[in-house]
Amino acid sequence: MQTPRTGGRAGILFGFVPLIVYGILAGPSAQSRIVALGTATLVSIVVGYEDLKKGRILTWANLVLFGGLLAATAGLGMTGLLPWSGVLIYAVLAAVAFGSILAGYPFTLQYARGMVEPAHQDSTVFLRVNRFMTGVWGCIFAANVLLDYLALAPAGPSAQAASLLTYGVLAAGIIFTLWYPGQIRKTYARSPPGAK
Repeated sequence: MQTPRTGGRAGILFGFVPLIVYGILAGPSAQSRIVALGTATLVSIVVGYEDLKKGRILTWANLVLFGGLLAATAGLGMTGLLPWSGVLIYAVLAAVAFGSILAGYPFTLQYARGMVEPAHQDSTVFLRVNRFMTGVWGCIFAANVLLDYLALAPAGPSAQAASLLTYGVLAAGIIFTLWYPGQIRKTYARSPPGAK
């Protein structure tokens, strides 16, 4: 069906770097969360500079999300948002993912177009695959909204387990993103020419 090109899967994974950086740096204290928000905002600009110029939805969502939370908490003193920052971040990302599907332009399309020849970029299969992949990411973000909410419970094993599970869910999403496009290419490479 397609000849792989560069920039697709790696590009979308770079889009998750600010989220990963935030997750690593955000500790229980308000100061650590503000530092994490500032660093994630900076990473959104540095790592996502080219994607920002291309207007990629995920990168712009990261910049507005982390930058907005940083401005609200550090600039406007709305530190009451900090304990809820993980829930807010995942809720906004879920809304972006599902919203992009509803708008008819799943956010993964912007990265997937770097992986296929132009002749295949408007095919029904290509669009369906990207709706599915964006939907999977929407479900991942939604699951992490719930897990981050559960992690807000008083400190204990269940709160810690919920917090750790968010990383497992993200890791599963990254593995899926690396694996699934190759499976689709293999499926369509085996199909008879008239079936594509």
